[in-house]
Amino acid sequence: MITDTDAPSLPGLVPGFSLHQDLHALEQAGLSRFEVLSAATRVPGQLIATAKPGAQHFGTVAVGSRADLVLSAVNPLDDLRTLEHPLGVMAAGHWHDADDLATLLKGIATKYHAAQWPPQTDGNSAALR
Repeated sequence: MITDTDAPSLPGLVPGFSLHQDLHALEQAGLSRFEVLSAATRVPGQLIATAKPGAQHFGTVAVGSRADLVLSAVNPLDDLRTLEHPLGVMAAGHWHDADDLATLLKGIATKYHAAQWPPQTDGNSAALR
């Protein structure tokens, strides 16, 4: 079992937001929190390693694996919702604190809303005439 990709090119998947919906859905479907976290980390890493030989390994905390980590206030094995409010993220060797993440997510949300189809109009648009 693997979670969604958060791919911005797929309608309805908003990067940074849709993954959390998947996590909760998998838990509600009966997976343990450990299995849910594995479906979002270890399993995608294994899939990429199989599909793209030579790719840097990720998805586990191990020597030689890419170190992308989420710092949360609560152990996600106790409550997955803690991942919706990370204290910070280490990605590609760079630390992003909660303020940095909020700025990134706001930018993603703005771009997503601007790209929605059909475009939102104010009622005075020529497209409505």
